[in-house]
Amino acid sequence: MRLLLLAIATLAIRAQEIIPARPAPADYQAQATAGPLSLAADFQGRTVPAPSAFILKSHLVVEIAIFTRDFQFNTGHFTLKLNGKIPVLAQTAGMVGGSLKYPNWEGDKGITASAGLGNANVILGRQNTPRFPGDRRNEPTRPPGSPAPTPSEQPEFAPWDWVEKLAWADGPGKGPAAGLLYFPFQGNLAKLKSIELVYNGPEGPATLALRGSTASPAKSATPARKP
Repeated sequence: MRLLLLAIATLAIRAQEIIPARPAPADYQAQATAGPLSLAADFQGRTVPAPSAFILKSHLVVEIAIFTRDFQFNTGHFTLKLNGKIPVLAQTAGMVGGSLKYPNWEGDKGITASAGLGNANVILGRQNTPRFPGDRRNEPTRPPGSPAPTPSEQPEFAPWDWVEKLAWADGPGKGPAAGLLYFPFQGNLAKLKSIELVYNGPEGPATLALRGSTASPAKSATPARKP
């Protein structure tokens, strides 16, 4: 019985950490369907909508909701197309959290790589890893002589924890459900005239226009009425 109660408590905590999906796709900035898959999305800029919101300096944040009852989520099926150029592939929550916890995570030793996604190329961004698990070489240091932090000074969850808790995880899911994906970008947000979330999965392709659009508008099948 005690183990059962602990398991129920753990599930309750995890449920509270998931971003709840809104009532309908229309409640989001953009909507699209790919076969049976119903998608919706909001562009959050650089803001992570945690209880105490914070900014990511090197990433863009997109909230994605899926309303299909049963689905298989795969981060690799989503890219972000900026100003109509080569799509940018999402980075894992661990990499994004690492860039927060270790400010020099993305240093000069990073490697910029590209990979194929169908017939298109995508930008992966810098692929940096610490030298070993728990590497503290880039962890901020306290001023000399300052007292050690007390437990009350430590936040319940650090920003890098929220990055992972609010992120989409690959695997089976049931809709409606929502979560965040993070895309590397260090440029000026004001210069992004068009932002498109591109889905390319087994159900088929779909594009969600989050800001402007480079896609040509569909032609109407019926002629316009004369005034």
